[in-house]
Amino acid sequence: MEDSPRYAVEATGTSIAVLEALIDAPGPVGVTEVAEELDIAKSVVHNHVSTLRAAGYVTKRGTEYGPSARILALGDRIRRGFPVYRYSKEAVDNLAAATGETTLLAVREGSHAVPIYIADGTTDWSRPFGVGEQLPLHATAPGKCLAASLSDDTLDGLFGDTSLEAFTDATITDVPTLRTELRRVRDDGFAFCRGEHTEGVVGVAAPIPEMEASRPAALGVCGPARSLSGRYLEEDIIGQVLSTTKTIQVALADI
Repeated sequence: MEDSPRYAVEATGTSIAVLEALIDAPGPVGVTEVAEELDIAKSVVHNHVSTLRAAGYVTKRGTEYGPSARILALGDRIRRGFPVYRYSKEAVDNLAAATGETTLLAVREGSHAVPIYIADGTTDWSRPFGVGEQLPLHATAPGKCLAASLSDDTLDGLFGDTSLEAFTDATITDVPTLRTELRRVRDDGFAFCRGEHTEGVVGVAAPIPEMEASRPAALGVCGPARSLSGRYLEEDIIGQVLSTTKTIQVALADI
């Protein structure tokens, strides 16, 4: 249950929708295409595109528009503002190289776990998410680790007593069951996700506790269930994830 604005600014929402439409498009597009995609007037789209272009977030090529590279700079500046990223990046890279699996570092934003850095492994697996995407706390391994560190009051504010969104048949959808799962995560020091967010995708993660100079985070490894299974997942991968989180905690303690 997340906060909603009391007085939403419609123009801001429209600008964001226009910018996201330009980002999602396969290439530069015209005002007409964006207007049809968003079901708003061409004149409205043109005004927002022109404003975004003046601010440096949109470029124009002939009669078509696309997102500017300035957006990349914003993301990089945001990420570098996380001490846990600066002091974990090398360890995340090393874990991906050692396991050959996709490795990620995530922080919490509301009821979501957000990967702020991903190191791809050596397999040909194509991960179904990217840096900055919002992943549900209750249906991912990093998310469970982040949720497990929260107080009961905070959990009540996030989830209340309502049913949780189901992404697959394996998703935990009731809050009491989730609370039981989070207690297990606290006791064990790691979390699993077995096809709970995306069918056929398995993950394991361990928490990186909050420290004086850094907010809580979670380190995870994920991949296809066909290869991440059995002792390889439950002993080898977990062992390396836990060892890496300890390395990161030592680095953060020295800040």
